[in-house]
Parts: sequence; structure tokens; C-alpha cells
Amino acid sequence: ETYGIMVYQEQVMQMAQIVGGYSLGNADLLRRAMGKKNIEQMARERAKFIAGAAAHGVEENKADAIFDLMEKFAGYGFNKSHAAAYALVSYQTAWLKAHYPAEFMAATLSSDMEKTDKIVTLLDEARALGLSMLPADVNASAWMFVAVDARSIRHGLGALKGVGRAVSEAIAAEAARQPFRDLGDLCRRVGSTRVNKRVLEALIQSGACDALDADRATLWAQIPDALKAAEQHARAASAGQHGLFGGDDDAPEPLPRPRVPAWTLEQRLNGERAILGFYLSGHPTDAWRSLFAQLVPCALGDIAREWKPPPEARNGRPLDVAWTAAGQVVDVRRRRDDLAIVQLEDASGSLEVIVAQEVLQEAQALLVPGALLVIEGGLRMSDFGLGLRARRVHTLDDICRRRGRLLRVQVQDVQRGFAAALSSALAAWRGGSARVLLTGYRNAQGQADVLLDDTWAVTAHPDLLRALAQMPGVMQCELLLARGAES
Repeated sequence: ETYGIMVYQEQVMQMAQIVGGYSLGNADLLRRAMGKKNIEQMARERAKFIAGAAAHGVEENKADAIFDLMEKFAGYGFNKSHAAAYALVSYQTAWLKAHYPAEFMAATLSSDMEKTDKIVTLLDEARALGLSMLPADVNASAWMFVAVDARSIRHGLGALKGVGRAVSEAIAAEAARQPFRDLGDLCRRVGSTRVNKRVLEALIQSGACDALDADRATLWAQIPDALKAAEQHARAASAGQHGLFGGDDDAPEPLPRPRVPAWTLEQRLNGERAILGFYLSGHPTDAWRSLFAQLVPCALGDIAREWKPPPEARNGRPLDVAWTAAGQVVDVRRRRDDLAIVQLEDASGSLEVIVAQEVLQEAQALLVPGALLVIEGGLRMSDFGLGLRARRVHTLDDICRRRGRLLRVQVQDVQRGFAAALSSALAAWRGGSARVLLTGYRNAQGQADVLLDDTWAVTAHPDLLRALAQMPGVMQCELLLARGAES
């Protein structure tokens, strides 16, 4: 048997009238009850509908099925005028998205600029459409997202946390007149009443000032001088003091560039995520990609392609497939005291991990945003997509400590004092199981790979790898792990 599909709320009322013998007023009351999902009232209405249908020659089981259809539709249905208007708007927006994707997505992003989570989702959608997302730039961005051409969108300044509309529009207007030369020029021209320390910090952390100086640490250190120069300029202007030729555009001396250590990759990325809601110039797991490759079948974003569901099933559902996943924790949601949902992420994608009671008791201290974890468990497809049910949770620190066997340090053009600096870096970690191999080491006698003796074996730890990677002359650090889950 087949039943007609109800499209509008008026059709629910019609069904109640024709099949159930309802009056028009009572049919409207039924529609309201369905919308409110009042269980007790719905049970009474079902009995009334079935009785009315029987009087019209409709069998009870058929009337019951019709009422089920009505009830299901009413959970999310609209009246005819509302539904028709939505259908028209849906058609129009689908046409715009298909024919003008950059303009459509720029407008959609601009409509939700203050909702960081929504922005991140929409940016993923834009990339899925093949659009290039250009970063925020004080010399190129407007307040809103803008379609630069048919395939690219420029990030709007208004989507940066801590940067309001007035200052965004002032920056865009000045940049259109003449690009900013440095941070002091920006502060002077936009005005100290609009640009404050918080705004500058947000602009620098997001990468929007990279056009002024690629070194964000230098820009950060220049903030006090830039604000001071802007205040001095404002005072001079209010006192009627102008440049040598009477104009306001006489170029002042550029700000001095203080010598400060460059930000680490983690500092850059954490700043980007804090202001943008996503990582712009990389991902925190990038530094550990070679380690993860030794531990997991594939990156998180490739699981859907690599995973093969088992042919057997239990109770109508496929069995779990043993799997290991690695990444950074970006979100932890506690559903109950005995269940947590962990969002694991790497540069390629993300995976939802279910941590139930028996594992949660041991691992809950490890489940914090920012943690780098390796999780063993069972992978299965559910109604919500692929998910991993955790059986064991390890920190990357612990994996490195237990299974690190060889620390390969590639060097090039090392300067005098390198050996002493290397010795100092290794000293705190000596006594472990990972031998240290220097590759590409060159001195006056020639070039060779140098394997340090057992007394220099170290406890492999991510902090040690970070310290070595930042040493002058070190090109790359790679830790080789022992096979197997234990050692």
C-alpha cells in the first residue's frame, strides 16, 4: 500500500478532517498538539482519530499507520505559505551557490562573522567547493569576507576576535588609500582612539599584519612603540603641529626592529586558533607526523578511505575493526559520569572517539584539549559516521619514552660551540634507551654520520626533540620507534 506525502500543515488538518472526521477547529488543535509533542494528549488524539476513521470505513491498523505519518510530519512541518517561501529561497540560494560560489560563500561567511564555530564549518565548506581562502591582511582585507575573484575569498577583519567593525572599516579605508608601511604607520593613520593593544595583538596573532613584517615576535615587541608613536602624532595634530611641508602624510621614521626570539610554531598556531578559531599556517601535529606514521595505519582524514568494514555482524550491526589513531585533542564532551566524547584532530581531518567507563577511569586525566594522544580501540561506522571506541589511551610522551630507539639528528654547517650546545641539550635526558645519531656532520677532516656511544643514550621526549630542532645547525630531528605496543 502507498500513502500520500504531506507537504504542508494544512494537509495534516485535511487528513484529520477527511479520514478522522475532525472539525476544522479540532484539526487545528491536533496540529498544535503534534507540534508540542504532548504524549498524553497525543495518545488521546490517536484513539479519537482511529475511532473517527472507523466510522468512515478505514481499518484500525491503516488508521494507526496514517496517524504515525501525520505525527512524524508535524514534528517539523510548516504551513503552505511558509513552506513555499522557504522552497523559493532554497532554490535561489542553491542557484547562487552553483553559479557564484565565491560570492555566495563570502556573503554567507559575513552573515555569521561573530560565530567562530560556524565560520570554521563554512570555511570547510568553501574549501570543499574548491575555493581558496586568503588570510586576513591589514593591507587587503575589508570588514567582511570578500570574493576576490571567481575562485578565492579574502578573510574579513571583522571575523577576528577582538577586532570590531569601526576599527576594521577604518583600517580598510586607510589601506585602500595607501598600504601601511609598518605597525607604527598603521597606528598613526588609523588613530590611537580606535587601535589599542588588544586590537594589535589580535591582528598580529591572526597573521593579518604579516604583510608589515613576517616575524610576528618582532611585531609583538613593537606594540608599545607603535601605540606611543600614534599618541604623539595625535597630540601634535591637535596642537596644530604638522610636518615640514604642512601635510599630514610626511613619512615618520620606521619603528626600530627589536632583536627578539622568533615565535615557535606552537606559539604561532595557538595565536591563530585563539583569534581565528582555526590553525592558519600549519597544525600542531605537523611536527610529529613522522612519529604518527610509525604508530597508525593512516592519517585521520584518510581513515574513511582506508577502513574496510568486516563482512560479519552481530545483532544486525558490523563488528568493530581494531584500529589505532593519533592526533591532538581539540574537544572533550562529558555525556555522563561514565562516558566522554573526544574529538581527535590532525592536519588532515578529525575523528570522534568514545571513551567509556572502564577506560575513562584510567585515562580521564589525559583527556584535555591540546594533548597529543595515541588511542587504540575499535573502529565502526554508526549513524553519525566513523567513530573509534577507545580501549587504551597513551600520551605521545609515554610512547616516545617507552619505544624510542634511535634519535636521528640531521645537521648542516654547524658552528663552533655546537658540540657543547648539543651536550647541554642531551644532558638532562641521558640514561634512556634511544641512541643519538648525527647525520651530515662535517668538520675540518671531512663529513660523516656519527653514532654517539651508549653513555649518551637518552630518554626520548617531545620536549627534547623540540629543543634540538631549535638549535642552530640542526635541519631535522627524527625519532625511530621500536615495533609493537610495548617494549
